Amino acid sequence: MNIYKTKLRETLVSQLTFFDEELTMFLDRYLPASDDVRIVRERKNMKAFIERYMFKLEQHLKHHTLDEDIPCPDFVFLGSTVTVQYEDTNHLESYTLCLPEESDPDTSCISMISPLGSQLLMAVKDSQITIVTPGQITKVTIVDIKYS
Repeated sequence: MNIYKTKLRETLVSQLTFFDEELTMFLDRYLPASDDVRIVRERKNMKAFIERYMFKLEQHLKHHTLDEDIPCPDFVFLGSTVTVQYEDTNHLESYTLCLPEESDPDTSCISMISPLGSQLLMAVKDSQITIVTPGQITKVTIVDIKYS
């Protein structure tokens, strides 16, 4: 089996394992439990978001058994570099999605829970999505998704 493909499979399985074992800890770290109704709702939404992400990873792995090469998913996942084209300027920009503690805007590594990252995570190649960030609404097309 191709080394790149094996590493990709291991990466996706590792992410599934991490969220399966550490989801509560992850939520506690970034959205601590609270009596505040807004925080309770955000925490519930984040949990559902991560569970949808896990389901997409599981489905991708299920469709590619251990005895065949695993292709790069056609959706944005943690560790992938996504290239988007901004509709208003046709400008291309690439971002690598990561866990919050690994984010580094200077190298275009963006957290999966940031406003931009959460809207890119699970976006499908060639789809057009609307990115809503504080003070701005922008349409982008997912041009490419790579894993290196």
